[in-house]
Amino acid sequence: MRWNYILFEIKMLVHNRKNWLLGIALILFFPIYYLQYSQTDIKTLQDQKNEEAEQFHSIFKAFPEEMRETKEGQEIYDNLTEQASLINMQRFYLWDEEDNDLYITDGLRLNKLRLDMHEAGNKGIHPNYIVPKQEIHKEVALLDYYQKHHISIVPDPFVASNYIPAALDTISGLPFGLIVLLIGSSMLLHDQQNRSLMIGLPVSFLQKVVSKVVIHLFLIFAFLVAGIGACSLYVGLKTGWGSFTSPVLLYSSGDFTAVSTVHYVLLQLLAFLLISLLLLVASVLVSRITKNLYTTVLFIVFLLLLPSLLLSAGIDGSWLRPLAMIDIGAVLSGEAAMRFASTSMDYKHAFLWFFGFTLAVNAVLYMKNKLQYTPR
Repeated sequence: MRWNYILFEIKMLVHNRKNWLLGIALILFFPIYYLQYSQTDIKTLQDQKNEEAEQFHSIFKAFPEEMRETKEGQEIYDNLTEQASLINMQRFYLWDEEDNDLYITDGLRLNKLRLDMHEAGNKGIHPNYIVPKQEIHKEVALLDYYQKHHISIVPDPFVASNYIPAALDTISGLPFGLIVLLIGSSMLLHDQQNRSLMIGLPVSFLQKVVSKVVIHLFLIFAFLVAGIGACSLYVGLKTGWGSFTSPVLLYSSGDFTAVSTVHYVLLQLLAFLLISLLLLVASVLVSRITKNLYTTVLFIVFLLLLPSLLLSAGIDGSWLRPLAMIDIGAVLSGEAAMRFASTSMDYKHAFLWFFGFTLAVNAVLYMKNKLQYTPR
């Protein structure tokens, strides 16, 4: 009977036009967003190194002359001089991919000198020209990855391998969550409209919920994968496929590591899967309480927005930070950790929270159903 019920739910889902429209919208987001993304003025590595070289004119001009007369001041000045020389050599190496190894070697030396300056207190340097430690560690992680895997240090930002992670980061958070909630909002609609008919089926409520959630989860993930596939095909034919071994920075436990694009995208997809499961189960619970589809969607959306609203208002809402991790793009990039000043807001903690929340919501749903139908 359970298999027949699953087939019945699939048939109902196939005839749900609203979900198909939402699915098509999700699929079309990826190629449509590329039209805007391709017009973005993305700073190249050459631009970055040119800016760094130009800054040294101001650094040397503002460096106190009296400091050069001391031993410490002369060491700092020599450090800055070597940094400027290394950056100019890197600018030269960028013209030829055969010089990648030299670029990486000089880059690692450059960042070592920058860290030495931090240890010395960055004396004599204007705060505007101090490279933050976090940015130094990011660059070192990328350089180590380039050196280990022997790939080009000047990737094309508009190829498919670089666009897909950017597009997934953009749609993560509330946009994707809203699509999931709207698709899952009608899971219990047919049962509520035909209660007398559905009560007679020899299938328990929890079995119905599991069937509905799994089917809707599969549908959402199918739409997401179809969107990524359409996007990859469109961008690949338009500008090129790129290299899926190229590095992407990943935040974890207060530090940054460079991982391949494939690794990063797989983490994104796993996160989308866990988020979809959590939101679908949560929508079932809330809709059982409110008995209203619109109220269910609005209530969950409000909960997801609450951590950011409290942060903007200057109110301590640290206990709600796990809800903010639904924006998995910000979590993976480290933006969420910086915004909420919490090193624990990384993908490992996010996955644990998503899984834990799902179990907790399931437990509440089970207890509610048990109490409701237990004779007194």
